[in-house]
Amino acid sequence: MKTLLITVALLFGACNIATAGFVDLFNGVKVGSQLPESDLKYLAKIPDKNANLTLIDFWATWCVPCRESIPMLNALHAKFASEGFEVIGITKESEEVVAPFLEKMPILYPHAVEGAKSLHKALGIKALPYAIFVNKSGKILWRGQPSEITESLVQSLLAKSGG
Repeated sequence: MKTLLITVALLFGACNIATAGFVDLFNGVKVGSQLPESDLKYLAKIPDKNANLTLIDFWATWCVPCRESIPMLNALHAKFASEGFEVIGITKESEEVVAPFLEKMPILYPHAVEGAKSLHKALGIKALPYAIFVNKSGKILWRGQPSEITESLVQSLLAKSGG
């Protein structure tokens, strides 16, 4: 029982720590590497394949910081979409779990559930929330917490990506 409580406390702490450095201890994303193939199942909109810059947000319905970042991600998507910017939310949870959540908390950008070719697994994503920026050629440009993402960061990465 004591081991279970310690494990739960560590997992909860990892979900609530707001620094990418700590969460990167659990996640294997490397800036400069290529985004692996995946077979995501999109639940609503399909992302713009011509986007110059894509923000991929790894999230879960049970993760409080993940839920808190959704309004900010909705706003960034709306503000920069016309400049070649796309946001994609990805969860390992099932469509049956996500659908009722979306009725209460709308996600206005494309969002998907994982398929057999899981990005969570391929990238070593173990701690949430987590986000990466990817350019049009699939190169990972940035990794960190959604709470660290600012409009100026998006503008800077768009400029480097040709947007």
